[in-house]
Amino acid sequence: MIATNLPPNGRVLWCLRRRRSDVSCVLHVGSMPIEVQVFQDSDLVLTELFPEEQFALGWARSYERRLRDKGWVDSPASRAS
Repeated sequence: MIATNLPPNGRVLWCLRRRRSDVSCVLHVGSMPIEVQVFQDSDLVLTELFPEEQFALGWARSYERRLRDKGWVDSPASRAS
């Protein structure tokens, strides 16, 4: 399940699946600091704050790579959007 109820400044960067669980990464811009949230299914599991969007995007890419290295793959939900 991709994070739902996104505010206007929220953008899903990626959504991955492993077994029956989805993990999605949401970027919130428009205010300082820039916020990145990671959801597992519908539960918020991690929030990171960054002074600039480029740092937030870099962190999100790195986190996604680590999950992929552990066997996470594109979620069918992310391909439908």
